[in-house]
Amino acid sequence: MPDLDENKRLFTLRSGGWILIGAITLTLAGTLWNLAPLFDPKRKRPRGDGRTAASYEFDLTKTLVPKQKIVASGMVVDALEALADPKTVTPSERGRTLVPSDTVIGVTAGGASRAYPLRILVWHEVVNDTIGGAPVLVTYHPLSGGIAVFDRRVLGRTPTFGVSGLLYQSNLLMYDRADDRRAESLWSQLQARAVSGKAAEAGATLALLPYALTRFGDWERDHPETTILAPIPGEEAKYGQDVYGSYLNSSELRFPVDPRPPAGSLDAKRRVFVTGSPGAWTVTPLPAASGEARFPGVSPSGTAPAAGFYTFWFAWYATHADAGAP
Repeated sequence: MPDLDENKRLFTLRSGGWILIGAITLTLAGTLWNLAPLFDPKRKRPRGDGRTAASYEFDLTKTLVPKQKIVASGMVVDALEALADPKTVTPSERGRTLVPSDTVIGVTAGGASRAYPLRILVWHEVVNDTIGGAPVLVTYHPLSGGIAVFDRRVLGRTPTFGVSGLLYQSNLLMYDRADDRRAESLWSQLQARAVSGKAAEAGATLALLPYALTRFGDWERDHPETTILAPIPGEEAKYGQDVYGSYLNSSELRFPVDPRPPAGSLDAKRRVFVTGSPGAWTVTPLPAASGEARFPGVSPSGTAPAAGFYTFWFAWYATHADAGAP
């Protein structure tokens, strides 16, 4: 019969006791980490559980879109940090984070020009900025391909917008920040309007501003005085990562979309450029992308600004089901 020391040794080595102890330790550590927000007054509990729209604590009692089609993206509110009054650099200060072939959103307002690299926007999706004294809202949503620039002034005020963590038809839902959450509203990027909350009740919409989707080298050539959205200090490395590469190169969608484009129309992820106004939209299909040409509307002469939406066909069709095929 083994002695006491032998029993200990058998428990540790043969019965996997050390694994059990390690698992218990890790479980306790994880539990304490998740409970930390309850005891740390400086740390806010994230809004949203990544699964149910109601957990995001937005007012969904009345919505201008089908409530059941507002879904969680898997990320909490502000998991992607929307930028507000961001730092900028001049072309000579840009360093290696931006090369002439990089795609940018170019905006001119109040006599000033600014370039917003998509490689930065993909990590933030929303930029609250002021150009030449004009408050602007620059948006890019990779899942829907949605790109649009808006005047940030609505209902007599200039709100700051954030990333809600919710989607409608696989498209970005922004929210306007407020100290009182009851005053916050959800805004659809591709509908350019509030779809829930007090702003929706007031019928608030966002005015489109002209912009150019172009290569930085071409934008700088035509706007040598331009400034550039600067990367967050210390986070430069992540802006070179292609986190949506597999998604953009496949026909699959990650979130529910209903209705989908009818058979015989454009491919779901065909890029389109949409101009006009509600009830009178003009949808222009862009040449099919090939190789690295993910933005086929970008060309050496593509620096002429225009107000409208770049997006995938499936997202436009789903958010404007009465738009019809182009």
